[in-house]
Amino acid sequence: MFRIAICDDESVICSQIETIIMNYSAEHSLSVEIQIFYSGEELCRFLKSGETFDLLFLDIELKLLNGIEVGRRIREDMDNQLMQIVYISGKEGYYLDLFEVRPMHFLPKPIKADEIIKDLRLAMKLTDRLGGTFTYKKGQETYRVAVKDILYFESINRQVKMVTVDGEELFYGKLSNVFTQVSKYYFIHIHKSYIVNYLYIAKFSYEEVTMSNNVILPISQSRRKAARALQIQYEREGVK
Repeated sequence: MFRIAICDDESVICSQIETIIMNYSAEHSLSVEIQIFYSGEELCRFLKSGETFDLLFLDIELKLLNGIEVGRRIREDMDNQLMQIVYISGKEGYYLDLFEVRPMHFLPKPIKADEIIKDLRLAMKLTDRLGGTFTYKKGQETYRVAVKDILYFESINRQVKMVTVDGEELFYGKLSNVFTQVSKYYFIHIHKSYIVNYLYIAKFSYEEVTMSNNVILPISQSRRKAARALQIQYEREGVK
């Protein structure tokens, strides 16, 4: 089930987006669940209860708690880096304000059906690519962790440190073997000692990346061109 939230204080806009998605889903036999919120406060209360969504259509000009602040709370206070956010607005000029929220897309009003469908398809594609697992061994035991929960890997002598949303794990292995498993899931080999999950990069500069947990990792000179190429590719695909 693909879960979608629509948050806009205009009921007409909410109904319009809901109808577009439901019609497209029926035509293509997609299993979706849609929930509508008419205020940022209502949405945040729901998310704080432990619920989440795969895709959120979020109006910027909400009364009281606006869409930019809602997005910041989702990313920072709730530490949800995986929900795809599509901002909706009747105005432009918000691009700098949206930088830290890392939305997947920005939709101007009036809403166009083809743009909604495009965002729905992209969000589903991203969710599918995040549905894999990484497998590793410790002693005789085999463990699996969802790739969507991994921030980065670090090579330390003969061991690999895996940093996830829940903590850290150490296991014996080679970073090259790790990359073979995760390269198709938006991971970038930025340094001989580091593999990072692009979805958890908060800031991408020429020489380093800042991860969502504020850890700064270097990009080696020999890998900068390849890392930059992947960054451009993912941006064109609308990732994050």
